[in-house]
Amino acid sequence: MTDTLLGERYRLDQLIGRGGMAAVWSATDTLLGRRVAIKRLHAGLLADEEHAERFRREAVLVARLSHPNLVHLLDRGEDRDGPYLVMELVEGENLKTRVRREGALDPEEAARICGQVGRALAYAHGQGVVHRDIKAQNVLLTADGEVKLADFGIARLMEADEGEALTRTDMLLGSADYLSPEQADGRPVDARTDVYSLGILLYECLTGALPFTGEGFVAVAMKHCSEPLPDPRLVRPAVPDWLAACAMRAAAKEPAERYPDAARFVAALQDRDPGTAVMPAVTTPLPGRRGAARGGDDHDDDTARRPRRRRGRRLLAVLAVLLVIAGGAAAAWFVLEPGGGGGVDPPTSVPLTLSAVRDYDPQGDGTENPNDRGLAIDPDPETAWFTEQYRDSAEFGGLKDGVGLILRLTEPATATQMVLVSPTPGVRFQVLGELVGTEREVLAEGETTGGEQVIDLASSAPSQAYLLWITRLADDGQGGFWAGVGKVELRGAPNGT
Repeated sequence: MTDTLLGERYRLDQLIGRGGMAAVWSATDTLLGRRVAIKRLHAGLLADEEHAERFRREAVLVARLSHPNLVHLLDRGEDRDGPYLVMELVEGENLKTRVRREGALDPEEAARICGQVGRALAYAHGQGVVHRDIKAQNVLLTADGEVKLADFGIARLMEADEGEALTRTDMLLGSADYLSPEQADGRPVDARTDVYSLGILLYECLTGALPFTGEGFVAVAMKHCSEPLPDPRLVRPAVPDWLAACAMRAAAKEPAERYPDAARFVAALQDRDPGTAVMPAVTTPLPGRRGAARGGDDHDDDTARRPRRRRGRRLLAVLAVLLVIAGGAAAAWFVLEPGGGGGVDPPTSVPLTLSAVRDYDPQGDGTENPNDRGLAIDPDPETAWFTEQYRDSAEFGGLKDGVGLILRLTEPATATQMVLVSPTPGVRFQVLGELVGTEREVLAEGETTGGEQVIDLASSAPSQAYLLWITRLADDGQGGFWAGVGKVELRGAPNGT
């Protein structure tokens, strides 16, 4: 097709890229004398109306976007060989090529590149567009350091109504290497879907490798649904704590656990404040310490929610969807490990290695005295994180149901106890496990005594995040109510056991 003239204006010069849907050519705009890129749908897909319509939709979506970190659409056309898009030609290479050549990038450079992609996404999200195919191949790097996000081929308007719902095939187009859990299991997508994929991209830049690998699309997609993002510091210790925490929060399995939008992710990268206090990565458990007293209310196992079966059903449903998308040519089976260990005693209880602690205020402004959150996990129990002071009542003045601290481990583990020191006796709390849907498993309930307490936790599946959820405050003696945490520690089977 070299020297082909499209629309009596664009002369194809050289094939420079080929993807699953389209090929990209460098070309010359003979009218304006400039170099451009031409994106053309593969001839074999022209008869597929769904693919052709998706290609045309890309032009409509990209035409409404104009940002320095986005590849610009210049023109569109259609001839007897089908539709084509005329795009800005970006001289350079894509991010995947660079990572394959250099391996892990300098952390500052990784943060810079992902921050620029995040700015492009924040703008697109502001225009109501979700990209849904963030991957290193779609991030273009110019020789002078500019970053451009390309390929809105499977992007979607966030305001699309139910009548315009995508097919399951459309939901699962794109690379499994960066696929969000909600894309894999058919849940609705929003801006946080792109945040997840950008978190995976940041991990790849920091470590030089993808977090999840497997034999084929289905195996990798299943890992995105079931396995937490590994701590990048365990792969590359030179990764700064704050940047590792940014990646782990962005790529949380549940959308509610991620940054709420790309703009907040960019702000975290700029300010070096991921919204969590982070601990140095440690690959071996710390020596155990004996708790001084045992406390916490007894609780009936029947009152604790047990979402593990629901999670198993979700994974089965995901696998079914993925097998349909993969063509259903081969049968597949897997066995879910039952919870509880079958009566076998757990390994010796030791302090579990924390990677981060995050203040949590989902019904307020999203933060709860964030500057002091690290005091809850520092070595000195005399220093403490306190909630904000609330007026009128111990129930947060009727403003919310609670606030708390999310404790993130370096890798999934089964916590059997929580050690808690609080300078504010009489505070009611719950210890909650894994988030499934909109609920967490209740592992324990209790009331602070003002000293050190060792709270037994109900048996649960391994999790990488646990929540200390405060439901009732104590009188601060000054006409208000608050709660403090001087020390919080999780104990159980060693991480990874």
